[in-house]
Amino acid sequence: MNVASVVIPAHNESGVLPATLNRIAEDSLAGSLEVVVVANNCTDETADVARAFQRRVPGLVVVETDTPGKTNALNLGDEAVNAFPRIYLDADIVLGPEALEGMVEGLTVSAPVAGSPDIRFDLDGADLWVREYYRMFERLPYVTDGLVGLGVYGLSAQGRKRFEEFPDVLADDLYIQRLFAPEERLRTRGQFAVRAPRRWADLVKVRTRVDRGNAQLAGSAPTAEHGDGFERTSDSSMKAMARSVAAHPALLGAAGVYVGTTAVAKVRSRFSNDRAWGRDESTRQAPAGPATVSVPRGTSRPVSPWATPRVEVDHLPFSRQTEGEVVDSVFHALGAGLGGRIVTPNIDILQALRRKPELRELVQTADILVADGMPIVWASKLLRTPLPERVSGADLVWSLAGRAASEGRSLYLLGGRPGIAQRAGQTFTDRHPDLKIVGYDSPDYGFEHSPRQMRDVVDKLRAAQPDLVYLALGFPKQDVVAAELARYLPNTWFLGCGGALDMAAGAVDRANPTMQKLGGEWIHRLLKEPRRLARRYLLNDAPYAAGLLTRSTVDGVLGVKTG
Repeated sequence: MNVASVVIPAHNESGVLPATLNRIAEDSLAGSLEVVVVANNCTDETADVARAFQRRVPGLVVVETDTPGKTNALNLGDEAVNAFPRIYLDADIVLGPEALEGMVEGLTVSAPVAGSPDIRFDLDGADLWVREYYRMFERLPYVTDGLVGLGVYGLSAQGRKRFEEFPDVLADDLYIQRLFAPEERLRTRGQFAVRAPRRWADLVKVRTRVDRGNAQLAGSAPTAEHGDGFERTSDSSMKAMARSVAAHPALLGAAGVYVGTTAVAKVRSRFSNDRAWGRDESTRQAPAGPATVSVPRGTSRPVSPWATPRVEVDHLPFSRQTEGEVVDSVFHALGAGLGGRIVTPNIDILQALRRKPELRELVQTADILVADGMPIVWASKLLRTPLPERVSGADLVWSLAGRAASEGRSLYLLGGRPGIAQRAGQTFTDRHPDLKIVGYDSPDYGFEHSPRQMRDVVDKLRAAQPDLVYLALGFPKQDVVAAELARYLPNTWFLGCGGALDMAAGAVDRANPTMQKLGGEWIHRLLKEPRRLARRYLLNDAPYAAGLLTRSTVDGVLGVKTG
């Protein structure tokens, strides 16, 4: 017997949907849920991504429609399921470990109620203005007083009888919230994460849509018989903000950002001719086929946002983990059916991000981000938020392979010069005879720009279904390609490992352990290839490292956080 139903409207959500469905699939209730994904007017692989989870979620069905709009998708979803409580879940929302069970538990009652878990705003990678906005927003009555919505809400059987079909409104969650009096809104057990926009301009777009939705509800939505009605909430928000600033004067700046952002959004809402939906694409991966790889925008994080403590160095959220803890995290996730990306920045990569800031989001959105460079570890200590150790890609290829061998997991090697992957694979299996290597591929230079070649790479990986993929393509190509491939293999872990396969194959010598520990591996490489590396290491990377350590020293003394 099904204990609840979940309706997920999804328009071009192939980049974020795997994280949402992974969380449902690993829940203890997965086998007793009706789940419907309504792919509305999609031009990407949303429907196929959803179908890939039907084995793990037996009650999952996929409905496809050419009719655009979330309202139509919600109503089609309602028609496809029967069980109550009924949970309405946006495709980009990641539920916390207890959230689904908490909603079913709290809403399985005879009373007409609506409910949501506690909300957590994921601000990783967001700019200063966005962070300040949310410092104030999370204190306002809409969030603190019986929040229902912002991506997930559930209704009891009697609660669903409060209305017939979903009306054609922009703000369905606010519509639901206003149908229920405060005492009928429940805060259920658990948490869910909402990724805040990464840039202030994207935040303004989102708030413009919210203002239009509020105005629409205030002017034309049905009359509420039981709840608060559909009046605008500006007055209550402003009063609450004034009380917060009076009690905590340090919030004055955040209040200013909130007021300014709200004002700009209201102006755009009233006078802009742009009537677009206003969805925040900075937290989603742009829809694209396997044809041509570009830097994905807002790549999703399949691993739970609560899994890994983070330390910010040079505005990057590094995972506070040892090499062994990284391996544990990866195989724990694999056991739960979760995939992800590991990125291992060093000073050379930080320098590249300064030259090409458009690549920063690619690194920031990694599921595990570890420091492959002692200057980064030193900087974290100077900031008084120390990372435990350096974790290099050259070491991870061995530790992950060893664990894969012991757990019967498989490995695929992608990249490197012809023959290098096979030689590295032989070295791995010599050390770990039980390791299953299910494929090798050394695509031609520039393959990521060729639709046919990228499709071949995707097809080979899909046929092999590896648990781990090592990409020896160099930064940023390996991480751009990994983010693209992760769309098609949501249960696989990808590690960009640069020259690690050359080292494993014996084609390139590695510095001795003492030099590695002292942060001198770059000297070893410079002595080996002075012509190729002198300019990069001495004129670019060394001054950047010195600047990073200087800034970290000052920030550490002053107690300034770099986020």
